[in-house]
Amino acid sequence: MTLDSIPVVPGGNFAGHMHLFQGDDRLGLFQRIADTGELSRVSFLGRPVVFANSPAAAHEVLVEKARCFEKSPGIRLLLHYLAGEGLFTSEGELWRRQRRLMAPLFQPSAMAQYTDCMHDVAARAVATWKDGAALDLATEMTRVTMGIVGKALFDSDTFDESDALGEALTLALAWADSQSASPRLVAQIALTDALEAVGAHLPGGLDALRRRALASLKEPFLLEGARSERLQGALAVVDGRIRQMIAERRAQGLARADLLTRLLAARDEENGGAAVMTDQQVRDEANTLFIAGHETTATSLSWSFYLLGRHAAVREAVQREVDALPPGPVTFAGAASSLPLTTRVFKEAMRLYPPVPIYARRLLVDAEIRGVAMPRGTLVIVTPYPLHRRPDVFPEPERFDPERFLPEREAARPKSSYIPFGAGPRVCLGLHFAMLEGPIVMATIMRLARIETDPARVIEPKLSATVRPGGGVPARVYRRAVPS
Repeated sequence: MTLDSIPVVPGGNFAGHMHLFQGDDRLGLFQRIADTGELSRVSFLGRPVVFANSPAAAHEVLVEKARCFEKSPGIRLLLHYLAGEGLFTSEGELWRRQRRLMAPLFQPSAMAQYTDCMHDVAARAVATWKDGAALDLATEMTRVTMGIVGKALFDSDTFDESDALGEALTLALAWADSQSASPRLVAQIALTDALEAVGAHLPGGLDALRRRALASLKEPFLLEGARSERLQGALAVVDGRIRQMIAERRAQGLARADLLTRLLAARDEENGGAAVMTDQQVRDEANTLFIAGHETTATSLSWSFYLLGRHAAVREAVQREVDALPPGPVTFAGAASSLPLTTRVFKEAMRLYPPVPIYARRLLVDAEIRGVAMPRGTLVIVTPYPLHRRPDVFPEPERFDPERFLPEREAARPKSSYIPFGAGPRVCLGLHFAMLEGPIVMATIMRLARIETDPARVIEPKLSATVRPGGGVPARVYRRAVPS
């Protein structure tokens, strides 16, 4: 079978399906795409894009044949300014080396040192809440997760959105999100592909010109606002602050315990124990860790509190679990053993509202996916939102049910049916960090405050860089006496 055998998603026009992806209901569109078949097809300006819609198809793309793919060039363009050649966007030998260098920093055994900061930042946030105050939990969770990643990554106790670096990173990420469905993005990718395709047919002089053009196309200069003073000013703040912090740590002899210092000190044992990260590479990795370390977890925490507000019995059970904790911060061991229900709530929130909306891959070679022959260059997309709502895997998929994540039920599910952190060799490096942070922050906040939301209020998901709660999560908060 060939690409032509894959069913086409209804609703295309002379330019393909691009107009559908510029609408407000992209999550609904993803569901309609998934309903078209195990594999389904759309087109952007005549370029076919395949969606892998079943757990088996997702597993084949992300795990079994991961070596046949690279990250989508669109992702690399959108995050070019922020992430550069960081772990999220790099490819080939550079990606393999960086993954090898950074993986030890994020093993479960390395996470214990961060639990105190997770508790402390969450507790400090609650301490700023006035009793009975109305606030937006989505904003508050962003403050908390920014504070945690700021402490873990930069050893900063005051890192939040009001910090110049946090504000600049947020602005740059918002620009990338605003361009994610842009026709200009598709046009720049198409131009790049065309120049790559004609390489073997050009004489030397023209080929040199082609190579220079390809090098310039690595920068998203066609995208609206890419060279704006506001965006470039924000990026200058990011570069200046992080390079300053790198210089400070080198001057101090790499004596601090934050992740930035550990990135600078990383050694490649397969390369004779050499320190192989340049300051530019460390800058790219630091930005990548910041982006991944606060946005996705803040979103998942916001949805967790929203769902608890709509399900009183589960909320009361979580409260009892939290109140049974021993005094003091939740420990690394305690997060795993003492908060099983809290952890299941966090997982179920990520099932209903997976923080990362798509995983986009492009074939490096001709390959078969689910028996369909696909040529090199085909873009294949996996969308967790409809995947997590398959009734054959998750009965009554719209129902909030943390018991889906009892160990025996998790073990019985098909591979790659639940992928909030991705799957395969490019699974999120911060998985263990996030799975500690979510339950610890929830427990710390619920210990210190009672959160009331309107149980009748329905909050619709809004697709941006992550699957955010549209309009935030309005709540009223009341201080609690900490149980002795």
